[in-house]
Amino acid sequence: MLNKLLPLGTRDEFGQRAATKQQLISVIQAHFKQRGLATIATPLLENQAVFAPYQIGNYQYYRLLDTEGQTLVLRPDMTLPIARFLSATKVPLPQKFSYVGDIFRVSRRLSGSYNQMTQAGVELIGYPSLKAELECLMIANQLSAELIDDAVEIELGDAQFAQQVVASLTNDQAQQAAIKQALFNKQIPQYIALIEAFEHNPLMVFLKKWPRLFGQPAVIFEQLRTAPLPASVQPAIKRLQTVVAWMAQTMPNQAVSVDLSSQAPQKYYTGLTFRGYSQAGAGYLFSGGRYDQLLANFQAKSEPAVGMGLDVDLLTALASSPEPLTPQQLIYFEPAQWPQAEALLARTAQAQLSLAPDKQAARVEARQLGATLIDLTEGDENE
Repeated sequence: MLNKLLPLGTRDEFGQRAATKQQLISVIQAHFKQRGLATIATPLLENQAVFAPYQIGNYQYYRLLDTEGQTLVLRPDMTLPIARFLSATKVPLPQKFSYVGDIFRVSRRLSGSYNQMTQAGVELIGYPSLKAELECLMIANQLSAELIDDAVEIELGDAQFAQQVVASLTNDQAQQAAIKQALFNKQIPQYIALIEAFEHNPLMVFLKKWPRLFGQPAVIFEQLRTAPLPASVQPAIKRLQTVVAWMAQTMPNQAVSVDLSSQAPQKYYTGLTFRGYSQAGAGYLFSGGRYDQLLANFQAKSEPAVGMGLDVDLLTALASSPEPLTPQQLIYFEPAQWPQAEALLARTAQAQLSLAPDKQAARVEARQLGATLIDLTEGDENE
């Protein structure tokens, strides 16, 4: 009965996992500070209108009503609240922000996903240069190496590539959407049926290969070079080639791939996208991209921007565990001996104070912890 008190898709955290997670968050925040990112925190509750244009993925919002009947949501995303904040406060740009906080998404039942997730991230607002994307990639590379032992692969893509290709095939928006959906969802029979309408199009050879257009950059770029692609995608290809070359020079040990057959991590991305994953864990450790048009939803003028979010929970699951918290020494004392107990605690490794009410309870506590009991009431401080 009591386990039904916990909302579906949430979990309590305590002990070793909670300690590992907090340690990891401290490392991330210190790294953000070292990179010159200003900390930003937004409310857990936001107006639903902030997120309405960007409902994505297989999840719904947690909704509730305020006292005036306005619909509020538990934030399912961190970037949109920051965009709302910037438009409301008129903070001078450019700015570099970082955050750590919980987001809430009601996932499909039996999907295996939690509805509450801790996310850390970076938002670089007002920077049109490719340097903003490269800064995110550098942070991701450094944090991955610092936080987990497993090798991480960074996957590059472009948010507009698919739309620009299908737009060169047909002006029918419904047909465009159907092709992209089948491509992104890897519904190959449906995708093949949809592209049959373009049998005599010069792009047909490329279209047949498109669902498998992911892998080693050199292989992907060769396929793109030989395909009669529209001129509209050439800047994206050039940008990808530039980033891959920069990564090879700047972080030569970083595994990198290119994927131009998958959907961007978020609908509001407008340019280069990136994801990072480890073979040891399901899902992406981090993802991000450029979203130059997002602020136009909240103000008259748009601003160039790049963002990245890190999955703190998945990083915690993969992170190396710190030293065990179980004490080897347990100090029992009377309240009047507290200064003496504190002094002993300060100079004793892996020790804890016993808050047991009496000596018998302290012995039980020590046995449960597998620790040696130091009894200051009997003067055995030096044992």
